[in-house]
Amino acid sequence: MTASIDGRRVEPRAGETILEAARRLDIEIPSLCSAPGLEPEGGCRLCLVEIEGEAEPRAACTEPLRPGARICTESPGLRDTRRSLLTLLMLEHGELPLQPDPGGCELERVMARLDVPGSPQPAPSRLDGTHPYLRFDPARCITCRRCVHACDEIQGRSVFSIEGPAHEPRLAFGAEHFGDSRCVACGACVDVCPTAALSDRDRLGVAAPQATMTSTCGYCGVGCQVEIGHTKGRVVSIGGKAGAAVNRGHLCAKGRYAHAYVHSPDRLTRPLLRRNGNLEPVSWETALDHVATRLDEIHQRFGPDALGALSSSRSTNEAAYLLQKLFRTRFGTNHVDCCARVCHASTALALRTATGAGAASACYDDIERAELIVVAGANPTEAHPILGARVARRVRQGARLLVIDPRRIELADVADLHLALQPDTNVPLFNALAALLIEAGAFDADYLESRCEGFDAFATFLRGESLQDAASLTGVGGEALRAAADLIADTGPSLFVHGLGLSELVQGTDSVLALCNLALLTGSIGRPGAGMLPLRGQNNVQGNADMGSTPTLLTGYQSLSDPEVQARVETVWGQAPPLTAGLTLPEMFDAAACGRLRALWIQGEDVAQSDANQSHILEALERLELLVVQELFLTETARRADVVFPAAGALEQDGTFTNGERRIQRVRAAVPAPGEARPDAEVIADVAERLGCRWEKRAPADVMDEIAQLAPALFGGVHYERLEGDGLQWPCPSRNHPGTPRLHTDGFARGPAGLHPLRFRASPEHGVASHPFTLITGRVLQHYNVGSMTRRTPSLGLAPYDTLEIHPEDADGEQVGDGDVLWIESRWGRIQARARLSDRIARGTLFLSFHHPETRTNALTGPQRDPLSQCPDYKVTAVRLERSAP
Repeated sequence: MTASIDGRRVEPRAGETILEAARRLDIEIPSLCSAPGLEPEGGCRLCLVEIEGEAEPRAACTEPLRPGARICTESPGLRDTRRSLLTLLMLEHGELPLQPDPGGCELERVMARLDVPGSPQPAPSRLDGTHPYLRFDPARCITCRRCVHACDEIQGRSVFSIEGPAHEPRLAFGAEHFGDSRCVACGACVDVCPTAALSDRDRLGVAAPQATMTSTCGYCGVGCQVEIGHTKGRVVSIGGKAGAAVNRGHLCAKGRYAHAYVHSPDRLTRPLLRRNGNLEPVSWETALDHVATRLDEIHQRFGPDALGALSSSRSTNEAAYLLQKLFRTRFGTNHVDCCARVCHASTALALRTATGAGAASACYDDIERAELIVVAGANPTEAHPILGARVARRVRQGARLLVIDPRRIELADVADLHLALQPDTNVPLFNALAALLIEAGAFDADYLESRCEGFDAFATFLRGESLQDAASLTGVGGEALRAAADLIADTGPSLFVHGLGLSELVQGTDSVLALCNLALLTGSIGRPGAGMLPLRGQNNVQGNADMGSTPTLLTGYQSLSDPEVQARVETVWGQAPPLTAGLTLPEMFDAAACGRLRALWIQGEDVAQSDANQSHILEALERLELLVVQELFLTETARRADVVFPAAGALEQDGTFTNGERRIQRVRAAVPAPGEARPDAEVIADVAERLGCRWEKRAPADVMDEIAQLAPALFGGVHYERLEGDGLQWPCPSRNHPGTPRLHTDGFARGPAGLHPLRFRASPEHGVASHPFTLITGRVLQHYNVGSMTRRTPSLGLAPYDTLEIHPEDADGEQVGDGDVLWIESRWGRIQARARLSDRIARGTLFLSFHHPETRTNALTGPQRDPLSQCPDYKVTAVRLERSAP
């Protein structure tokens, strides 16, 4: 049954209001307290409409649209009522500096529409510009509460409130100055503010964009869709794409505001070649010829094992694909890897071992379906803010939340339970929870019988494990472990959101495998609202690995030794790839340090700052005969290169990124790259041409067609014309396939999924008497990885340096005050950092970010790595502290 609004037929949807239905029809009903996506308040009454058969008008924002209803949104009576209501509102708020303007803010447009005049003596602006990204002008505020609802409902931050007497309400934000508030600059309040009382500073004094381009954010692996406003070749604004599946119009501070790096004067604009010890600008022809000649010489002299390549998780799928193709075809080496090795390799290996597929089984929409969310070794509100906000919102809606992390992350404040385990003790903790579930009979026997193997051996193993031993090892008491097991048992299938706190450990692969055991016991994998959801760090780290940037697997995770794969690759490439597995990223540096690896091509990774055991990395880079770097800036790695190719950034090139839920999305150039900088894929193709490769000059869409041909099981149906809108989630094996939001719904890729008995192996960094503190490294909200982009934006004002988090009691014991500069020393290096006292970190542990090169955080991390995945141990380093001299 249909209804009608202003004579236009519309089919009511469940729970939909008249205002929401009108917006669907592009019928504009004025409203100053309600905004799309927010719970209606019904306070301003401007959205009153007439309903046939009803004596009085009703508020469209709260009135449901019922089948058969006949709605009128415009009439002389409604116009008079709205004009009176708006006039009264203007009088209540005194001398608002607003005037009727069809092109102004939302309230000014409504004033013009209803012919309501502005104040004859408007109050002057009283701008609070203390925040680097947002401004607040209380003179323009009408206390409509939209920002209150947006902050509560979308970001979950609850920064705003309305204070003061009823006749003089005012917007409060918990601090004297807006810059000192708890605001995380997501911009949701700005998007809904009808008066521009809250506004974006990056729009200040900038003309409105001449055009917008839809693309994918170039920061973390969430994969938010963005609308890039640009004018005369410059980015002037970025907003979230309304209705996008990933972010639904919402963005974090980095995605929305931290775009000044694009036009930084520090951008590389010409190729650089090392001559007489110095990097000097040269022509593209000179740089390309030099790289091709030197690679060929080294290959001829030392063979294929002397060359290696690291593709970029910041660049496109197409660029990653071409770089590994070049080294496998022209040089005959599988020495190709990427930064996934040092962050997600443990996760991918564990998931592939347990289920047959090394990627997320769940999708982001499962957050809204979940009844229990387990966040283990991840800090979503800081490292993946849009997903963190979705998790927090789901908890407010009634889902249960279990946080497992050594630090008291922000989500722990809204969790049912927080297990603050000792760093690197995930395996005994997950084993204990599994044992308790089996002991209570709280496991899905039918699921295990029909879809899994190894349960009996696993249960037998756990019977030999002691709960008391687990409590002692993890630092989590037996009662808390039982409470966590009860929480899981009461809920059943759960969504396991996990991150680098599980993978970047000596026992990283086993940590994720142990979590998989819990997911299988509860029948979680392959079910809606449940499963494994690893959070991917960089914008295209998932895609980079998908493309074959790994020494043991080809594009689409295909086996090097499979004859069918070899035959298909030979057909597509014109030759078969080498059969022998190559070196991993850490192994390449080991080989370079001892002179076996002589040439290395690094695409968009600052390994000198980001990789563990910094002194070893620097030694390896120095010993190379040829180091080629593609970069935006002269990073710590680029400074050591023999050739630097200036690269186009995420907003300056075409291609695709793949996010953490396996969603392949378009990337589009909104502005040109500066100077002579070029997209990575074009540069690789030019070098390949000089090396005699018979590659046609092709657009990114053509490269994706080749990827589909090479790996049809995952990408056979992925073509650019199908990626409009929200893209496709692999596997997508054919042109009529819709993509796969959720893996393993009908069975596992490996056959039955496997449960694995796992014994705890302590890191060599535990129990070092001379270094009594355990250091954890990681990200903070304001910056991204090594900070090469965010340090060139106003984000630098939010976090101008790295800080060492230390528990107040530990600080007392070390006679350390907040802000004191300390020496931090491990067995591998010694650095300085400023202390920040925090009770979010447990006693005996420390936390330090790695965003600023002068901190040299990874001078502290050592050679320890997971023997299975080769992932370095960033999360457990034994250190001691020493106060710096005044």
